Amino acid sequence: MTERLTPEEMKEIASRFAGLMRLLTHDGEAERPAELRDLLIDRLRDALDRRLPSMGNGEAGFIGNSFLVEAVIHSNTRTVVTRMRHRDLGSWHVMKTLSAHHVNDAMARTILLREARVGMALRHPNLMAVECSFRLPDGCPAIIMEWAGASLSQRLSMRSVSVADIRQVMTSLLRGLHSMHTAGYVHGDISAANLLICDDDFERLKIADFGSAIEAGKRYRDLDVAKAATPGFAAPELASDKAADPRSDLYSAGCVMKLLLEHCHQAHDPNPLTDISTRLADPDVSRRPLNAMAALELFERK
Repeated sequence: MTERLTPEEMKEIASRFAGLMRLLTHDGEAERPAELRDLLIDRLRDALDRRLPSMGNGEAGFIGNSFLVEAVIHSNTRTVVTRMRHRDLGSWHVMKTLSAHHVNDAMARTILLREARVGMALRHPNLMAVECSFRLPDGCPAIIMEWAGASLSQRLSMRSVSVADIRQVMTSLLRGLHSMHTAGYVHGDISAANLLICDDDFERLKIADFGSAIEAGKRYRDLDVAKAATPGFAAPELASDKAADPRSDLYSAGCVMKLLLEHCHQAHDPNPLTDISTRLADPDVSRRPLNAMAALELFERK
């Protein structure tokens, strides 16, 4: 970039920068108080990070003096999800914390912290990475996660998919589930809204939201875990009080696959994938594949 600037232009930029720094740190000849100086510098960084044409009047929204708050991307009665950018690294992240109505809700705090523990125990390219848990200045717990892009449901609302796309989505999804199940957890709420697509690359699909995850063999009533399966994707047995079974996630994966087939622009052709979606989403648990790897093998045969 500097190769495109003349020496005179560089001198002007350096001079203006020196003047700006002087203005930020001094009021005439008097040095500004450190607190005010840091506030002004943060507001300048905020404007530069956002590529704003001017500095705003408000204080820059930073979390932990490191993460620039960009926007709230999702909220419900219990939680708020915010997109953030690391001010030094430039990397994108997501913060999940409690809504104002649940800041003092002990159960909501327990569930959020349990989600953090489960998420940090899981590591796989097709699972959304939970990076850390910390407390906000008001004492409210929060989780920092990697940024993973738009959801599959948002992607399908914009354009159709091909048979090859469906194969890749399901391969990524089942690989992520295999890793999670091997670690001993059942997700419990696989849906198109909880599958995130990085840069529109289905190979980089990530399973998100571990708020309803539960250890295989445990019952929701025995743990402080919210059973919040999405209607239209939830396995029939989740309505009962049976022990958590990884095959419930396979049922939900089958429902995701049926949704993909509905949005497939090649759906008028004889589609060999229809039988697999029916097999996965069989109401009878015993007729579903034994595990995620067995489900993956079904695709290899077609």
